[in-house]
Amino acid sequence: MGRKGCCSALVLLLFNIVAWIEAEVQKTIYFPSQKMTWDKARRYCQTYYIDMVTWDTVDPNLLTTWLLEKDFTKVWIGLHQDPEQSLVWRWIDVKTGEGLTGDDVSGSRDWLLGQAVGASCGSYNSITKKWENALCFLEMSFICYADNLVVVTENKTWEEALDHCREMTNGSFKYDLLSVTNASDYGYVSDRIYGATTNEVWTGLRFLGGEWWWSDRETLDHQEMLPDCPSQWQHCGTFSKYNTTSWTSRDCSERRNFICSYEEIVSQEEKQDSKSG
Repeated sequence: MGRKGCCSALVLLLFNIVAWIEAEVQKTIYFPSQKMTWDKARRYCQTYYIDMVTWDTVDPNLLTTWLLEKDFTKVWIGLHQDPEQSLVWRWIDVKTGEGLTGDDVSGSRDWLLGQAVGASCGSYNSITKKWENALCFLEMSFICYADNLVVVTENKTWEEALDHCREMTNGSFKYDLLSVTNASDYGYVSDRIYGATTNEVWTGLRFLGGEWWWSDRETLDHQEMLPDCPSQWQHCGTFSKYNTTSWTSRDCSERRNFICSYEEIVSQEEKQDSKSG
């Protein structure tokens, strides 16, 4: 059981093309109008968004369609040659914002290697649908991404964390403690909370009426991931920076960091227009 994310769309905003991708954890890809070297492009993405796009943050087919529609042929992506192993290529690591400790993609069929000596940065060709190595000092278009998550590095009880998230709600966006109803997002969330100052962070999980519920009123699909009869105080759920396979029940009065999520507020009129359209 889960919610739908934002509908797919393309809009022109401040000279950037913005594309909302449908997902449980909503991710947004950005095509800045500038052309930069690989290193400058990555610093730009980290400064204004989260990082450069990697293949676990986008739908490659949808991305290719958008690139072709907007006449983007070759773009920088978050792929780089391992500085210590010349034959190994890796995705960038969003955990630290530094280094290249992501999965080794050297043997992938998606590769179309060039012949340039010292071409240690990765790009994507939307026409061939292949990754290509290129000289890092070349200036070309690039792709960044962001999401709808906010990691708060303040220590609060579960109730205080819930109030903190909800008090961030404004006229445009509704905030809440994070509800993750898609198991495929677990690894991504684990990476995103890497900068938390506590090993575990509060999420929107709460034990009520004999069941585990998310704060957005969705039940946890895999109830067996948490005790079906937790002790009197351990009625709140956390997620670990180091364990991406399960949740943990904790005493709701403990104080730790937490993760919020937000979604755009849609009026009843807009909802009705969307349905009729």
